[in-house]
Amino acid sequence: MPDTDSETDIEEQVEELEDKVESLEDQSQGRNQIEISSYDLTVQASSEEAEMEELMELCSEEMERISKRALVGEYQELEQEGLHAHLFGGDD
Repeated sequence: MPDTDSETDIEEQVEELEDKVESLEDQSQGRNQIEISSYDLTVQASSEEAEMEELMELCSEEMERISKRALVGEYQELEQEGLHAHLFGGDD
């Protein structure tokens, strides 16, 4: 009977290793996800195909674009309220 116990132990170990390998494969085949935040602006992206570097580049470019638009929008608000002259110098 020692052979049967030994075989059972080996089979259990093999099954445990197979489960671990499957779990690792599941983790590595998941989506790459990234989120970049600055003040109240946030850019999120996820992809099953793109590499993290590619996602980072895309998100950085988009964050730059929306940050510029947000700054322009804030400046336009100041102009509308007539505060830009007080803050940046100039006549009313």
